[in-house]
Amino acid sequence: MKNLMNYNNTAMRLRKYRVFVCACIVICVYYFFGVGDYLYSKSFEEEFDYPLNVDLKPIVDEVLSGKKPRLSPINYYPYRFLSNSGKCNTIEKLDLFIIVKSAMQQFGHRSAIRQTYGQENLIPGRIIKTLFFLGINNNPKSDIQKRIDEEMAQYKDIIQIDFHDNYYNNTIKTMMSFRWLYEHCSTADFYLFTDDDMYISVNNLLDYVHDQTAMQQITERDNDVSTRKEDRDNHLFAGYVFKSTPQRFKTSKWRVSLEEYPWNKWPPYITAGAYVVSNRSMKVLYVASLFVKHFRFDDIYLGIVAKKVGIKPKHCNQFHFYKKKYSKAAYADVIASHGYDDHDELIRVWTEQNKIV
Repeated sequence: MKNLMNYNNTAMRLRKYRVFVCACIVICVYYFFGVGDYLYSKSFEEEFDYPLNVDLKPIVDEVLSGKKPRLSPINYYPYRFLSNSGKCNTIEKLDLFIIVKSAMQQFGHRSAIRQTYGQENLIPGRIIKTLFFLGINNNPKSDIQKRIDEEMAQYKDIIQIDFHDNYYNNTIKTMMSFRWLYEHCSTADFYLFTDDDMYISVNNLLDYVHDQTAMQQITERDNDVSTRKEDRDNHLFAGYVFKSTPQRFKTSKWRVSLEEYPWNKWPPYITAGAYVVSNRSMKVLYVASLFVKHFRFDDIYLGIVAKKVGIKPKHCNQFHFYKKKYSKAAYADVIASHGYDDHDELIRVWTEQNKIV
């Protein structure tokens, strides 16, 4: 009898221990995977009201027409341009402006780009300009900064901005480059924004935007659109479009809390590696950003701004957010491909695609 009681007591303690362990596991999973954040997030379709929660279109129109907006901006970044460029000091009409988001230490990336798609006189009859946008580090007298100063003096193609350059400041870098374009070079037909580790085909890009423009003109003609050219939207915001949900895992690099973003979905957004915008879209996105609260992921932020002003991101299969396996035929229509950290590989692939001998 005594042995039976001891057995029952042991079994009961074991059951309690198992319940305790299971409870600990459930609690850990709940918090580690952010289950509560997923459960308590708001509906994007029904409740999206990212600040400022107002109709931004008339406010943007007021700014673009030179009027004082009815509301004050809430998101003007307090940073300065530490260098400038005369690339827009011309009366020539620009077909394309290439904006390369680069890190300070990526000297080899910038050199490879200057030897490939960053060249400005390769396509007859097309006027193309290229600039690199950088932040700063904590030491203005560092060896890296000295080399950048020498690079700027030699090539005059770097715009440096006085914010600390790191991953979570990419929105600052992106929107400061929009500001520079808006203030200093607002005359290009199209603007390509790209990271410094991308393969880019300018020829394919120009073919793509030409086709998009032609399709828009046909649509306007078929719909008997008779408004003046300057009154049309003429929007293009194109690249690889994602439709996804916020990452809530506690240890994730991309974790977003409910306090930062309480909705269960992102608006459609274009991966930040490479995308193209029309002249009108560049201006509208920049002006609208002044009235949209900052968000630390630049591709998501532009998706939010685009939604608030009614610009629909356009998916283009010719933009690849991953590194597309190379062959001469496979890259025949590629506009952008990610992952070209090997400078010799970028030069070889670009040269073969552009038949440079």
